[in-house]
Amino acid sequence: MLMSSWTPVRAAAPVFKAELDPVAFTLATRSNVAGIGNVEGSLDGYTLNITGNFSGLPSPASSAHLRIGLAMGVPGPVIGELNVTQSPNGVISGKVTLNDEQVAALQHNALYVQLESVNAPNGNLWGWLEQAH
Repeated sequence: MLMSSWTPVRAAAPVFKAELDPVAFTLATRSNVAGIGNVEGSLDGYTLNITGNFSGLPSPASSAHLRIGLAMGVPGPVIGELNVTQSPNGVISGKVTLNDEQVAALQHNALYVQLESVNAPNGNLWGWLEQAH
């Protein structure tokens, strides 16, 4: 007689990734906006866990936020604070509890991470979260 045991498998949390690139800049802000980075977010229920890294900023990072836009590429307001290394190179991390509207925005690529720096307080790097394939 063949016996088998069945263990229910919990579905993996959806994963979202973003490449952090310099924000749009003007001639006046051009020398203060540079660098690269990556972030990854995993959605566990309504909690979005974000981790990532960045490098090459012209000045130390000062803050990082999760933001919501109307669509990918459209800037919008802050919906969560993230932790960031106060250095030109470092890590980003944090957990943000989302509501139904924000989860829907995440699923439609309208949430993004923005990193500010000392010399670019209105944004140095940003990246829109897209579901990983």
